[in-house]
Amino acid sequence: LSVLGVFMVFFIVYYRYLVINNFLVALLGVYFIAAFFTIFYLLRTIMPRFRHEAPDVDGAVQTDPTFFGGIKEFQSSKEYYNYMREMGSSDTHAAQLISRQIHALALINWRKNINLRRSMYLFVIAIGAELLMILSVFIAMALGKLAAT
Repeated sequence: LSVLGVFMVFFIVYYRYLVINNFLVALLGVYFIAAFFTIFYLLRTIMPRFRHEAPDVDGAVQTDPTFFGGIKEFQSSKEYYNYMREMGSSDTHAAQLISRQIHALALINWRKNINLRRSMYLFVIAIGAELLMILSVFIAMALGKLAAT
């Protein structure tokens, strides 16, 4: 995001030198769309969406003591301790809770990976469009100076 912001300075410094033509308008469109979606996917990477899991087979939604969302459901640390102790007495229940948590974390990380990859592709497109605009400004300035001499 900071590199994207640094390149935004281009518009502040060089906007008055832009020679508006169809090529530049197309590049501006590509740049702003790519920059917007870069920010969108980066925010989705930082704040992933969670889906609530369906109730277990018996119909009861289980409290998940291995994740902060489940831990906050306990009124005190003693109540949490007692629940964890009870859970530890059943290997099947403990394995089920841990495997559900590992699976949820894997899904979250996979989604973050996809969003980060998309944002990086869009970032490269945005910076490429930005660099082409900068190049077109300097070529126009150089051609203007050559024509003046």
